[in-house]
Amino acid sequence: MSGGPPAKGAPGGPDPGLESFVQSIEDHLRARRGVEHILSPRDFALARAWCTGGVPLATVLVGMDRAFESGADVTSLAYCRRWVEALAAAGPAPALRPAPAAESVPLGEVGELLEQLAEQLGRVQPRPGFDPPLRTIREVQDLLAVAARPNWSYLRTKLREIDDLVSRAALQALNDTERQELQEEGQRAVERHRGKVDEAALTDALARFTLQRARERFSLPRVSIV
Repeated sequence: MSGGPPAKGAPGGPDPGLESFVQSIEDHLRARRGVEHILSPRDFALARAWCTGGVPLATVLVGMDRAFESGADVTSLAYCRRWVEALAAAGPAPALRPAPAAESVPLGEVGELLEQLAEQLGRVQPRPGFDPPLRTIREVQDLLAVAARPNWSYLRTKLREIDDLVSRAALQALNDTERQELQEEGQRAVERHRGKVDEAALTDALARFTLQRARERFSLPRVSIV
């Protein structure tokens, strides 16, 4: 397994949970690429951040599959990051990394993301369920318009609330045929990992996959900054 020195040097000695987590990732990369694969220090640090942040292994494996299925030449775990973290964000809020300092997330960037999401929601109207997230988006936009130094903890909470509302609304906006197609797609995505993780983890990964794919059907960007 890669990353031996960092794991061994951790306080209290090796972390069996982390070692198993990383080993499963390396095994999956090896199987998908068809060549021996050991995580680089950068990739090991990313895997460790997911593990300690509570991102389920099943979510990581399904996200990696999505990266491979994008048609790109995946040569590192870092390349899979956006797919894994999109799935992670579709479920219970994980602590992927420490909350960013206020100065690391320009207010203008947050405002642009909110406007892009509002515009896209408007394009797919009339769809039931999109009014609640639109109201919350306007609430946050009003806050940003008057607050030069907003409460960043509150802002992060509201952005996460918007993403959760949008995900649920996107799933509800699908017709029965579309919803069934996503369920079947999700079942195929998690089935290949049966036996590697427990059933609860597969069910969780399926739920995340379905929510994320529903968002993608409507091209709805995420606005969460953590």
